[in-house]
Amino acid sequence: MIQNDSNNKETVILAHPDALIREGIARILEEAGYQVITQVNTEVELKSDVIKEKPDLLLLDWEVCENPAETVQLLIEQLPSLIVIMLIRPESLEGSPELMQAGVRGYLSVDIAPEDFVHSLIALSRGDVVISENMVDSFREDLSTKTETLKEDNLTERETEVLILVGNGATNREIAERLIISEHTVKSHLRTILNKLGLRNRQQIAAYAAKEGLVPDIEIEDDSKADI
Repeated sequence: MIQNDSNNKETVILAHPDALIREGIARILEEAGYQVITQVNTEVELKSDVIKEKPDLLLLDWEVCENPAETVQLLIEQLPSLIVIMLIRPESLEGSPELMQAGVRGYLSVDIAPEDFVHSLIALSRGDVVISENMVDSFREDLSTKTETLKEDNLTERETEVLILVGNGATNREIAERLIISEHTVKSHLRTILNKLGLRNRQQIAAYAAKEGLVPDIEIEDDSKADI
């Protein structure tokens, strides 16, 4: 079993309607070095426990909530550092674009291998967005539409990467470390993005990324004098 080597034991709340599945996932998490704070099967328990316990990760089955996207957005507003992962069946992806815009960082199929499951959680904790391989086809049409939008704006692949990272709140230094480039190069990409999109500052870049559905929709304070 792959181990989570984080210095601090990451905490998890597990929300799923089926006790048997909850117990199985909890056992996998504990063996991998995570701390499962609590298991819930209702929306009321979910909201209460997340706000009270402030976990690092929330593993959520969409059937627990009447409106999963609304619930996720509410929880992330209360706890911005929360990483939300949907536990879902490949055939049950209705509403997935709305969930990603609400702030969901990963979609993990309940039928993947335990080691793949843990590996995905570790990647999510590093800041990646993860979708189980057997679920990619279900996202293809939505992702294709967004790609075409970016092509129309003449953004290169690297510029798109920078734009998404800005939209997720990354600093220039964090972008440089993530993409293995210099901060000078990051600033150059930002200037190019501003020129191509007709924007004034990084706040507007973040707002653009949210508008196009590339990152969760967030409230952006406009500051035309902000340094890129």
